[in-house]
Amino acid sequence: MKNYCFLLLSIFMFSCSQKKVSSAVFQNKAGLDLEKVDFHENPLEILKLKIDSSVNDQEEYVKKGYSAPFDYPAGYKFDSWNGKDSFYGKAYYSKIIDSIAYYQYINFNRIAFLTHKNKTVAILADAEIKSDTVYNDLVKQLTKQYGTPGFRPATTEDVFYEWTTKDRYIQIDYSKGISILAMSGKDTETKQTFNLKMLIFNKDAAKDIQAIQQTNYAKTKNYKIMDGDFKLYKGDPSKNIILNDSLLNEKFRKQR
Repeated sequence: MKNYCFLLLSIFMFSCSQKKVSSAVFQNKAGLDLEKVDFHENPLEILKLKIDSSVNDQEEYVKKGYSAPFDYPAGYKFDSWNGKDSFYGKAYYSKIIDSIAYYQYINFNRIAFLTHKNKTVAILADAEIKSDTVYNDLVKQLTKQYGTPGFRPATTEDVFYEWTTKDRYIQIDYSKGISILAMSGKDTETKQTFNLKMLIFNKDAAKDIQAIQQTNYAKTKNYKIMDGDFKLYKGDPSKNIILNDSLLNEKFRKQR
C-alpha cells in the first residue's frame, strides 16, 4: 500500500463561484460528469482560468530544454522512452477545486486532460474520499456496470482495478495517506486520508501506446514506458507482474 504524508502549514478559507461551461458533459451537478466523457472535450475551454500551470511544468526540464510547459511526458528529451518520437502531447491540470468533476456519487477536486495531436485521449481525476468503504462501493458499482475487472494487482502492495469497455479503459487507484495539520497556538492534528484516482483512457490511443512500447522493446530489448500520471498499469512492468515475469524470463533465456 502506498503511503503519502502531506504537511499543511496554513489554512485558507475561501469561497468561489463557478461559471457553467457550455458542454454536453456538464450537468446541474457541479463539474464534469466523468460518466459522459466522450474524448471530444476541449481542456482549454473547460478549464480556462482553472489551469494549474505548475503541476506539469518542471522548471529544470524547461531551463535545460528537455521539454516545454505542459509537454507530456515531462522531460521527454531527457528520458526518451520512444527515441526521437518521445514527445506525445500536452497535459493540462486543474487547480484543486471542490467538486470540479464527479462520477455518480463521488466528487473529485482535481482533473487533468492528456491530449495527443490536439485531441483529448485521457482524463485523470483525483479525490480525497471519506473511507475505504467509498472505494469498495465504487468497485462494486463499476463491476455492475462493466463486468469483472480485466486487470487487478497480483500483490497486496497496491490497490487498483481496470475495466474495459467498447471505447475506453477505466482504471481506479486507491491509497491511504496521512494529513498533518499544523496551526499556530494549537496542537498538531493528524488524520488518515483516503485517496482515489480515476483514469479514463481512450482505448485506441492506449493500445497505440502499448504497441509502441512493445515494438521498442523488440528492437532494443530495453522495456521503456511512457511514464507519468496518465499511465495504464497493465503496460507497466512494475505494476503488471505477469508482464514483468515475461520480460525477466526472456532475459534469462538469452543469457543461457
